[in-house]
Amino acid sequence: MDVARALLVTSACVVFALSDAALACAAPSQRDRPWLIVTDIHLDPTGRQARGTYGTDSTPALLGSTIRAMQRVEPAPPVVLIGGDFFAHIFDARLAVPTMRSIAAEFARAFPHAQFVVALGNEDSNCGDYQVPASSAFLRAVTRAWEPLVDRAGAAPDFARTFPREGFYVARLPRPGLRAVVIDDVFWSPRYRNACRGAARPAQATLRDLRTALAAGNGEHTWVLMHIPPGIDAYSTVHITHGLVIVPFLDAAARQDFVDVVTRPSSRVSLVVATHTHKFAFRVATQGRDRVPLLLAPSVSPIFDNAPSFLRIDVDRHGTIDGVEDWTLLGTRWGDRGGLTTLGMSDVSVASILGLQRRLASDVHLRATFARLYNGDAPPEIDASNWRAYWCAATEMSATAFRSCAAVGGYSIVTARGFIAAGVVGVIVVIGGFALFRWRHVQRTRRQEVARP
Repeated sequence: MDVARALLVTSACVVFALSDAALACAAPSQRDRPWLIVTDIHLDPTGRQARGTYGTDSTPALLGSTIRAMQRVEPAPPVVLIGGDFFAHIFDARLAVPTMRSIAAEFARAFPHAQFVVALGNEDSNCGDYQVPASSAFLRAVTRAWEPLVDRAGAAPDFARTFPREGFYVARLPRPGLRAVVIDDVFWSPRYRNACRGAARPAQATLRDLRTALAAGNGEHTWVLMHIPPGIDAYSTVHITHGLVIVPFLDAAARQDFVDVVTRPSSRVSLVVATHTHKFAFRVATQGRDRVPLLLAPSVSPIFDNAPSFLRIDVDRHGTIDGVEDWTLLGTRWGDRGGLTTLGMSDVSVASILGLQRRLASDVHLRATFARLYNGDAPPEIDASNWRAYWCAATEMSATAFRSCAAVGGYSIVTARGFIAAGVVGVIVVIGGFALFRWRHVQRTRRQEVARP
């Protein structure tokens, strides 16, 4: 019976190959093609250095190379996700709007039929880092640049209305019963400053929009796209504070509110996609017995000594990612460095990520493979001395849970080493202050003796 049905469908496609009905036959193959994720472009539009130079942001040459590689890997993706940070770390704010328009136009030319799902990052502002103004002329200009790509075929009908407020919108994805909710969680960062006098309290508005959108899901599964992941910043904790202080990505209250709402079974969040770290990794958000998987996408910018990267993902009919390829630029050549199968994972799900965690706990060779993929095959950031911090960051969202997992002691965000270091510094300050006091006292006494007749 199935064979007969297949023959009938095939015959129908042949008969109507020259008619409009051919589109219906072609649609499933187009819809089922892999998607692409590209993020943290950090474009310096004035940059002239060689493409892919470690320690620098992207130049127009690197962005062009990346888009051409994406076209070769997947010339007709149904969806392209971009997770924010379009602008370089050192950026002339006067170029913000024309640079955003230029980037959108370049992607539009490269992928004229793809649906784009776009979020903003901390650098995406005409005011400064972590200073995007809500309900501003800048956000309205960004909306106009991306609306034709985001709302293709009416996928995001409210984009033009909601995005200019706080970078929020909802979009249907080309899988039955699957949609994306996009938020700008930069407002939840402890580093956010409303320096350009945008709308007041954007952090509360963003959380309210997220809750409302998830409650109105009508039984659909949802992907949440955001720039900054919840949890602990392993890089800053290990390499910046040297383990003295645990650095969180988001304000503790905002992070807890976010985890609470996305892990709620009624929210039906099947995946969170975040960026910002510039590295390829996975996390699990947990609230009681409820969990949600997180995919961290790598960056185009090689400023943190990572290889420029983008992801090619396979999304099954249930909206689960069951294939990931990490395409990176090493030297002058783009190549697939590995992905889920390289790590022994079947998909991006809670069970698969926790299985990876269990194997990483005891498999030294797998840790080396993970460290290589994490940095895009560039010299690894994770090594034998610090791997546990990165491992704990994958599952422990709060500073307290992270301290327990990493066995570093302490209280709040300060580790035991941090308290010892603070104590040592305090003793040095006290001794130094006492020595300075004694020195000044001696000098004053001598002056008095000299002045005495």
